[in-house]
Amino acid sequence: MIDKQGRLFGKINVFDLLVIVVLAVIVGRIIYDKMNVQQIVTPPQDTILIELQADLLNPIGQTVAEGQKVYDKRTGVYLGQVREVSIRPVPVAVAATNGDVIWVDSQRSSEVRLVLVNQGTITENAYQVGALAIRIGERITLVGPQFSFDASIIGLGKE
Repeated sequence: MIDKQGRLFGKINVFDLLVIVVLAVIVGRIIYDKMNVQQIVTPPQDTILIELQADLLNPIGQTVAEGQKVYDKRTGVYLGQVREVSIRPVPVAVAATNGDVIWVDSQRSSEVRLVLVNQGTITENAYQVGALAIRIGERITLVGPQFSFDASIIGLGKE
């Protein structure tokens, strides 16, 4: 079977045969992995609404408009498209000339409330938007085409 020169049947070296067998096993494993791709089951996606609130300087608040796409600054996850925007002046206390305190609308700041709509997964612990789990009360940094600001999540819902 193996001759004096270490060849199997006088034709191939035993070490060469061992290398060929190892390479065949590696190639077979790669082909097996490519042919047997596991099916990944994605959970059902729901249309979710994210309601946010932020106190901003007026010039920043004016840059938010319906239809804009909004992302999370920290993770880069797409949070949704702006469906509704409401801007109200923030009331501030001012002392009148007679010493009374009166409430007037701020000339500098406004309260911006916006509703984002996106596809996501609703779990018992959080709403999942992409790789980001969001909950009411969290503060996130929103990034849009012309703005970046911190906002609080004040509402989550399913459309």
